[in-house]
Amino acid sequence: MTHSRRSLFIMVCFASLLAGCGDDEVDETAMEQDTQTSTQTDSEATDTLGETDTQVTSESQSDTGPSELMGFDITDRVELVTNLGTIVLALFGHDAPITTANFLVYVDEGFFDGLIFHRVIPDFMIQGGGYDEYLDEQAAHDPIALEIVEALSHQKGVISMARTNEPNSATSQFFICVEDKSKLDGKYAAFGATLSGYEVAEDISLVETHTMGFFDDVPVETVFIESARRL
Repeated sequence: MTHSRRSLFIMVCFASLLAGCGDDEVDETAMEQDTQTSTQTDSEATDTLGETDTQVTSESQSDTGPSELMGFDITDRVELVTNLGTIVLALFGHDAPITTANFLVYVDEGFFDGLIFHRVIPDFMIQGGGYDEYLDEQAAHDPIALEIVEALSHQKGVISMARTNEPNSATSQFFICVEDKSKLDGKYAAFGATLSGYEVAEDISLVETHTMGFFDDVPVETVFIESARRL
């Protein structure tokens, strides 16, 4: 083998080795909004209902898991009704005003109604808010700036925004953690947590999945967001 051919062979082997690395990448790429079929940002301000702000308590927080959520002011509550059960979310609008206001715009418009959880991964998260049952992407509002709440870690039950690899690209897609994923902290915009129905999120994460076109981890039996409403 000539010197030039030997060098080329070594370079190809090294590139192949790099391509095989990165087992942890699923944690971040699964959070990115899907861009395979469009250029929309991968995986947003409204008045409150005048409800008196409260804090997350041990009783209301019992099924989310993370004690780190104690002490955040709840500015809004949103009920997600799915065909597998109901999840009630507590949003932390004082700590994450941009992200919370953005999410409530979609809630108030009824944008999420009839959409699906299009990507679910056990021991990780469930992601939805961008596609219908045919995996057709829904037109969203302009993206928002990445808003990081340093004290709010991506623990079980935490809701956060999906985005592309561009930090300021979140629109409508969101995900709910079903496992502690603190490695996402500082990269994705967490803005609330489950008050009740965490077990529903867990159940969704465990459904059978398959690949459809460019989409991986798609539930075989569609998981619908039947409605999303403020409480």
